[in-house]
Amino acid sequence: MPTTPVQTIVLDSDGGVDDIAALWYSLSCPGIRVAAVTSTGGNVDTSTAASNLARITHLAGKPGIPIAIGEAGSFGPHPVLKRANAIHGDDGIGNTGRSAPDWEPSPMTATDLLAQTISRFADELTLVTLGPLTNVARLIDEHPDVISQVGQLVVMGGTIELQGNALPIGEANIAHDPAAAAMVATADWARPPLLVPLDATLRATFGPDEFASLEQRATAAAQDLADPISFYRRMGGTFSPPGESPCHDLTTVVVAHEPELVDAPVLPLGVDTGEGLAWGTTVVDRRLPFFETAGADTRQAIPEQMAPWRVALDINVEATRARYRRLFEGWDESGNR
Repeated sequence: MPTTPVQTIVLDSDGGVDDIAALWYSLSCPGIRVAAVTSTGGNVDTSTAASNLARITHLAGKPGIPIAIGEAGSFGPHPVLKRANAIHGDDGIGNTGRSAPDWEPSPMTATDLLAQTISRFADELTLVTLGPLTNVARLIDEHPDVISQVGQLVVMGGTIELQGNALPIGEANIAHDPAAAAMVATADWARPPLLVPLDATLRATFGPDEFASLEQRATAAAQDLADPISFYRRMGGTFSPPGESPCHDLTTVVVAHEPELVDAPVLPLGVDTGEGLAWGTTVVDRRLPFFETAGADTRQAIPEQMAPWRVALDINVEATRARYRRLFEGWDESGNR
């Protein structure tokens, strides 16, 4: 039987509960190879985020993966937002008091590690961002030549039809650094990036079956994640039906590996940086299908601050939940999901 190629990814993460779940999935899934990890500030500061992520690479038996600590501070002005301590805990991992073993961060800056890894793998590489887009904006600013080499960019962030979480219509990753997100939105990517917004992650939640699977603690990932997710779901499930909770970053990594799980039309996307009520909001122009149906005479101009993105407006919920359970129960010998 032909073998399925292994996907090479880089994770840029702010080190919260759903971030470590995403990293566990990336390190456990037979079809994914993690080439590097960079930390960004969001759920916790960049150093704490890196430590949380390093703990997982050690537990997963892959301590050699380079982890670079992102520069503190945002790329540009941003709304004043509270840290998500009530959701992720003061330590980012549910106040579990767990610390990383002795580890050495990469001597490289986060942007330099990203640039080096992109140059090494180029079109084979999927760059997955799970936090504010500060590092990627700095990458564009400092290494503009490497952006077009990225095989695929996948971003957890934004909201299209649903309410926001950090702001009325603003999702936390985008709202923490709108200027960075706006730069990333219109950068010279080789192909349209994929946005995984709240519209997808709040649908493909953990339900009773996933929590029951997690509580069996049958894998190293489940053993490590059970307590942090128990903390996280108390507030993280605020926008979900009773008995459910999202795990936004885990959903994003699953989708990055299997993009066929989402319905993601290509639409113009931009980010509001105007410092008003919509500051930090992802703006998607959903008029295009109507223009195409009605004809050229109806077409209005697309704002210059927008660029084409694939936007995950719907997701195969049951198939995605099955992937979560694989993380908690283990893959079979063939690597089947």
